[in-house]
Amino acid sequence: MLTAALLALLMGGCNALVSREAYDRDLAGLKQQADWLEEQKKACHAGAEQSLQELNRCKETAQTAVREREQCRDELGNTKKVLDQCTSRGGSCVKELADCQLAKMKADDDLRRAAADLQAAKRERDQLLKDQKALTDALNRVQDGIRRVQNRLKDLVAAGKLRIRSRQGLLVIEVSSDILFDTGKAEVKAGARPVLAEIADAIKDLADRRFQVAGHTDNTGADALNWRLSTDRALAVLTEMIGMGVPSKAVSAAGFGPYLPMVANDTPENRAKNRRVELLLIPDLGALFEPTVP
Repeated sequence: MLTAALLALLMGGCNALVSREAYDRDLAGLKQQADWLEEQKKACHAGAEQSLQELNRCKETAQTAVREREQCRDELGNTKKVLDQCTSRGGSCVKELADCQLAKMKADDDLRRAAADLQAAKRERDQLLKDQKALTDALNRVQDGIRRVQNRLKDLVAAGKLRIRSRQGLLVIEVSSDILFDTGKAEVKAGARPVLAEIADAIKDLADRRFQVAGHTDNTGADALNWRLSTDRALAVLTEMIGMGVPSKAVSAAGFGPYLPMVANDTPENRAKNRRVELLLIPDLGALFEPTVP
């Protein structure tokens, strides 16, 4: 029994020893688990702190986003107002632009018309200068012709058989009726024909002239007789001069009776001055004033 008891004691002590080792081993394992849990706790705590910080940052970001959204909304409202104003102003701008374009078109038309008017004015000026030169040349020819007539007739003037004078810009060759006609007659005296021949030779080569033979009387006698006498004398001189070579198409006759006296018919001498035949040299300038055909 002692042996059995000892054996039981030994077996019981051995089991106790084994349990201690298991305990220590389990305790160590538990400690490791506790340490791991503590580390996990710390890690979770650190993660929670980080998450809290991130949450705060997210809240701040969200708040900033809200503020920015409000600001964007305000700016959008302002932008809409500006856009509405621009749209409103755009309508008036379009009208102003259209008006400006119309004004420009009108200005361009006015400019084109002004340019055309300027060209027409230049052409008219050139034509006027051309006409002026032609008129000047014609007047110079008239003056040259008058000078030639005066030179050709200067001997008759010196002899007192005729007078040369100017009346209203026209050359007037005046011959006393007493030299050309007998009293009350309209037939040219034979002695007067050399005088008329000299006048005819002086004027018949002036191709660009027209001539008018004008008869005048004093106031003695009836007007009707004086009218006829002055006209007949003018025709008689015209006929003589045509026969002497003066072109018939360039000469005409007129009688003025006593109505264009040179001086008052108050003395015999003055009445003698009023009895006269005049030859007026009229330049033919009509062609210069004909309308110019473009």
